[in-house]
Amino acid sequence: MGLACSQIRLLTLTARKADCEYGISVTSMRKMALSREQTQLSQEYQSKLQSKQISYYANGQYNKINYNYLMGYGANYLAITNGSQPLKSDNSAILTDYNGQVVMSDSYASAITSVLGSSAMDSKGRGGTFSTEKIPEILAKLLPGFTVEQFQTVIDGGQVSSEYTADDTQTLTGEQTGNQTIVNNSDTVTSEIQSIVDFYYPIFQAAAANGWTTEYNKEMATNEDYISDAIVSGTFQLATVEDDGNYTPNTSLTYFLTSGLVQSRTDSDVREEITAWYNAEKERITEKENYLDITMNDLSTELEAINTEIQSIKSLIDDAVSSVFDWGSS
Repeated sequence: MGLACSQIRLLTLTARKADCEYGISVTSMRKMALSREQTQLSQEYQSKLQSKQISYYANGQYNKINYNYLMGYGANYLAITNGSQPLKSDNSAILTDYNGQVVMSDSYASAITSVLGSSAMDSKGRGGTFSTEKIPEILAKLLPGFTVEQFQTVIDGGQVSSEYTADDTQTLTGEQTGNQTIVNNSDTVTSEIQSIVDFYYPIFQAAAANGWTTEYNKEMATNEDYISDAIVSGTFQLATVEDDGNYTPNTSLTYFLTSGLVQSRTDSDVREEITAWYNAEKERITEKENYLDITMNDLSTELEAINTEIQSIKSLIDDAVSSVFDWGSS
């Protein structure tokens, strides 16, 4: 009975020994994986530190580049006419993707499709070329406070005819009729529409000549660094629109940096944020590694104890077998 019990115990310990050896092997592979993860983290950290951000300077500070700065605020034409929002200094500079398609906001795309029809945009949010003759209609859809005829007149170099009747004859000048004054507002309205056309026309002229896309809008809406990162990586490009709607060839990002339209810089706050992220990720990996080290030590200690006990049981079995064969031999 003692021999049988010893054999059972030996088999149980042998099975557990195999489990421990397997556990040590798996834990070792996990530690190797963590080592690779640490290497990748360090490489990503260095890459982030070396990367530049594209920004613009306004209101006495550097600002992260955004769509509104480059392409306008949609129907909010006051941002253009009275400078209530920072805008690019060069109206012919626009944002395109790597295919040369103009990056359009949803409101711009809606204005185009309302004029050209929904088939003008495919299922991926891309649109093809169209006639520049449609631009006045598109602008009128985008800016409902003005008419197609007014935009067409200004685009053709004419002046919009506009006047209104005012009761305050003491502060306004014009042709007086009774107690009212007829105010000729043509110059003001024409100037206002001209500033709108100057800003928007290159955008839609380039879209008419090269096509347009909205496929990046979700990323731009959820990631404030998307445009900057895309310009650095080449997914987005800045382009200068010529008179025919095509782009000035071989205009690199360096040109726009040199002209002062945008800035390339590494922000100290961003560096601190990146370093905080790196330290947090490094601590997470360290915690995993410490846990694996504890697991490895526990398994190694248990394996050492099992080996010792196995040797002890083997000695008992050998002694038991020897005593059986030695019995009655003398």
